[in-house]
Amino acid sequence: MGNLFENSKFEIEVNGLKVVVIEHTLKDQQIFRLVFDDNRAPLVITSARTWEGEVWTSIPQGRQKEAELFGKEISEHLKT
Repeated sequence: MGNLFENSKFEIEVNGLKVVVIEHTLKDQQIFRLVFDDNRAPLVITSARTWEGEVWTSIPQGRQKEAELFGKEISEHLKT
């Protein structure tokens, strides 16, 4: 969880790709800004709870597959 004074920042690695993850809180919603080491455009994602469970989505929409892939890795990281 983020706090009032600083953003949480950590790094994950997915299939050899290093990703810097910066957590932000906006109106009680956690969002994550992902910066990739392969120079692709940064990605902003958030999770939502639905009848089917937790889902990850990109903001703005359009990079759903990446949101699901990296969101799963973020969830795993936050559990540890």
